[in-house]
Amino acid sequence: MFGNSNDIQLTALRVGTTFKYKSTAWEIIEVSDYDWGVDGKSIEYKIRSKNNSEAFLEVERHQGDYEIYFSESVIIPEETLKDGIATKFIIYDGQEYEQEEHYRGSCKNQTLGGSWEKTEVFMFYASDDTILTIEKSRDETLAVYSGIEVKEKALKNIKPN
Repeated sequence: MFGNSNDIQLTALRVGTTFKYKSTAWEIIEVSDYDWGVDGKSIEYKIRSKNNSEAFLEVERHQGDYEIYFSESVIIPEETLKDGIATKFIIYDGQEYEQEEHYRGSCKNQTLGGSWEKTEVFMFYASDDTILTIEKSRDETLAVYSGIEVKEKALKNIKPN
């Protein structure tokens, strides 16, 4: 699995773990847990490449398989995000996105510590399978990420720290 001799659980990676995705080397710099109540749990890894690009890898076990999303933070005006949440439709970068999923839960950054905080997530999908995820925190702050679902085998050379 993943070109390694040992079986690595993607839901148990730690800060310092490295891997390759699309020929780019990434290192996990933060780990956050998400509890979605009846919708399950997921783990989000904040990752950094050698050229200091930052991205996120979200991993969830679903019916015995991994669901993995690679995403990067993008800038979309707050009014556009609020309108998208209300209408369940967003146009970003010339692409139409429609909201298909909505979750409420709690998250905790395990690396930085702190307590569990309420969060709400709206997932918008385009016809080319790209995803816009809007995350609304307890204080109503909105953050948005653009990403794709990736296959487990796309993550190569996973090396725990």
